[in-house]
Amino acid sequence: MQGFRILIVEDDPMIGDLLQKIMQREGYEAVWKTDGKDVMALIQQVDLVIMDIMLPGEDGYQISKTIKRLGLNIPIIFLSARNDIESKLEGLTVGEDYMTKPFDPRELLLRMKKMLIQHYGTFTQIQHLFIDGERRKVFYQNLHEEIALTAIERKIFFYLFDHRDRVLTKDHFFEYLWPLDERNHNLLNVHIKKIRTKLHDPAGTILQNIYGEGYRLNTYIKK
Repeated sequence: MQGFRILIVEDDPMIGDLLQKIMQREGYEAVWKTDGKDVMALIQQVDLVIMDIMLPGEDGYQISKTIKRLGLNIPIIFLSARNDIESKLEGLTVGEDYMTKPFDPRELLLRMKKMLIQHYGTFTQIQHLFIDGERRKVFYQNLHEEIALTAIERKIFFYLFDHRDRVLTKDHFFEYLWPLDERNHNLLNVHIKKIRTKLHDPAGTILQNIYGEGYRLNTYIKK
């Protein structure tokens, strides 16, 4: 689940430090704040929030309600020492999940993984790209930034993605995309170049031209 950015809002320094280290070890980018003062400035840059309830200033419920009022579809998992049913019910009403302290990090990580898949889909990562094959979308490493492909560019890219690591000839593309009277080798080349530009792949490392054969989308790229 690399590439996701997690915001931890926790005023206990031992727990906050532990959570940040666990997230980083698992490949997440983790930002840790001890109160809600900077949350709104960061919220549109993160993919999931781990939220304590008892915080200095606004409590976790209030902060989370503000996030939801903005219409942001960012999942919130409450992590709190409060274990009474009223607190749990309020947390599950405001956020998406609720765990009590003390907690097992393995359980938290599993709940996070399921939550991220539920909200964002299952992605294939290729270098700086995250590809959602089910929803036919491509994102840069920040999952809030979708790459804007035209209809034909999307068809070309996902035709390559569905046959990744295989060389597809121009005839393959023509049979899949264009009727006989519209087949144009130069037009295919133009579309490939435009896709590379949008992918930030000018050298064709990801979308590779195999000279004399065709094109290939590489999933394994040597450093």
